[in-house]
Amino acid sequence: MLEDPKNVSKVRCEDLLDALYEYVDGGGSPEARAKLQAHADACPACLQQLGIEQQVRQLLRSCCSQQAPVELRTRITRQLRVQYRVERG
Repeated sequence: MLEDPKNVSKVRCEDLLDALYEYVDGGGSPEARAKLQAHADACPACLQQLGIEQQVRQLLRSCCSQQAPVELRTRITRQLRVQYRVERG
C-alpha cells in the first residue's frame, strides 16, 4: 500500500489511524512515514488526531519517569488497534 511515497491520494484516513500509534512512536519506514505525514498535512481531521496523540505522548513522557516494558507497550498497542477496529465495525 505504501510503495509510492509521492502518491498521497492512496493514503486514506483509516490508513493513518491504523498506523497512528506506531507513527507517533517513530516506527515505520521513512517512505511510509513520509506518506502518512503528507496525508495528515492535507487532511485537517487526521492532522488534529495526530496532534492530539503527540500531545498525549508528550504529557505522558513528562509525567512518567520510567518507560513501560516493551512487552507491555506491545500488548497495549495491539489491544488498542483491536478495539479501534471493533468500534469501526
